[in-house]
Amino acid sequence: MMRFFIIILTLFSSAVYCQDITEFNTIYTKTYLETSQKDFNKALKIADSLYTISETPVLQVKSLMLSATLYDQSGEFEKSLNYALDAEKIIEKTDNSIWKAKIYGFLATHYRYVRLFDKSKKYAELGINAVKDIANSDVSNNMMAMMMQEMAYYQTEQKNYKESIDKLEKAKHHLANIKGNTDITSITNEQLLGYNYYALGDFDKSFMHYQNALKLSKKFPENYLVGLIHNGFASIYLKKKELDKAKEHLDIARRIADESKYLALKNEVYNTSELYYSMTKNIDDLIKTQKKHDTVKKTLQKEMETFVNKSYSQIDNENIKIKKTDSIKSIIIGIALLLIIIAIIFFIFYRNKQKKNIEEFKKLLKDLDKKHNELISNESPEPIDKLAAEDENYLINEEEITIPAGTVKKILDKLKEFENSKSFTDNSISLPFLASYCETNIKYLSYVINTHKHKDFRNYINELRIDFVVDKLRKFPKYRNYKIAILAEEAGFSSPNKFSTIFKKVTNITPSLFIKYLNETEKK
Repeated sequence: MMRFFIIILTLFSSAVYCQDITEFNTIYTKTYLETSQKDFNKALKIADSLYTISETPVLQVKSLMLSATLYDQSGEFEKSLNYALDAEKIIEKTDNSIWKAKIYGFLATHYRYVRLFDKSKKYAELGINAVKDIANSDVSNNMMAMMMQEMAYYQTEQKNYKESIDKLEKAKHHLANIKGNTDITSITNEQLLGYNYYALGDFDKSFMHYQNALKLSKKFPENYLVGLIHNGFASIYLKKKELDKAKEHLDIARRIADESKYLALKNEVYNTSELYYSMTKNIDDLIKTQKKHDTVKKTLQKEMETFVNKSYSQIDNENIKIKKTDSIKSIIIGIALLLIIIAIIFFIFYRNKQKKNIEEFKKLLKDLDKKHNELISNESPEPIDKLAAEDENYLINEEEITIPAGTVKKILDKLKEFENSKSFTDNSISLPFLASYCETNIKYLSYVINTHKHKDFRNYINELRIDFVVDKLRKFPKYRNYKIAILAEEAGFSSPNKFSTIFKKVTNITPSLFIKYLNETEKK
């Protein structure tokens, strides 16, 4: 079923009846043109800017309903509903029957589309009552025509096509009594008449009404209504098996639909396209169209479900507050109790998690102690001691490097001396410097560090520094009050960020959390 929210479109045609500021009207008209040109994102930005310059409730409502329309056309039903409901809250505080009728009609359409018929009927009745309070006959006829169109849409969805045509003829009667411009409303009326006659199988009358709609649409920039009209022509020609003429109109409808964000239009056009490709046995294009159609249907379904859920949660909320005060109090008490239970559960969970974290931290300290002992162990590997004692010229060959065993032991001894000297806290320490300190060359030093310390030079230095800081934090509580920047500088790191990164890499925990757990552990 085609879905057109005609009520909001008449905002443009009935602007003459509103006392608007010039700037507002200029931007408002521009937004309509942007929408017609399928530039929805730009139109939405313009619509948002309107609200900021709206100085009266009517102008605020008008800008909100413009945004509601744009979101509606792109299939974002929940956002569209929220804007319309915000507009309803504002307009209900005024005596502006015109905009009350427009908003009620818009909401009636929304709720009818998602089959919330009670809500739709409620807003339709509110709209009709609001129309009765409109003194200006032209405006009253215009609004009543829109209400008749809304009833026609409902009948069409129920497949009561003759009843729908009756409502549309009544709408046409009201439009005929209007002196002002009614082209947009008339376009929709003719297009929907064409659709209903097509459904009844009266293709000649359907064709005539589509022609009327197309003729009226020439006065406006190309928009989604034009796409629906050409889609209607294509459907008629397909029924008559005039495939060339069907393709001519379908190509136009496809182009407009592909450029548009109006999902309801895409849905209709893809339906017709699938029928055309089936009749012409164009399997490749049929498959491509079916994939696009599936995506559109899924998006529409998702948005509709969200819209329905949102609608149900908001149904008669104000009435519930007034009529069911005791129930609300019970709910509040229930929620309070639930929050208390949640708080207790969270507290227990937090305490258990803290205990677990402390236990893991204690294990971490043991692992760090083990790593510390391995890092600064005084013992050289036994094979090297033995070989060096027997023959200091014994050569070690590994990975294309040849180094005397005695040299390895001397380097390890110098590294032990280096570790005890705390020289690694100098932030300018480098591999050449350490090689000079160990009285060897860079190649031998790198080999010994990689082989016996099991890491490269940079990680070796960084772990010595972290081990140094950890030792200070554990032995001297005053260090725990120092800022991270001070700890980083004392350990020889160039920046607090680098220090924190390496600290976590070595200990698997951040410096601040390490200090926190350290304090908690000692308290216990």
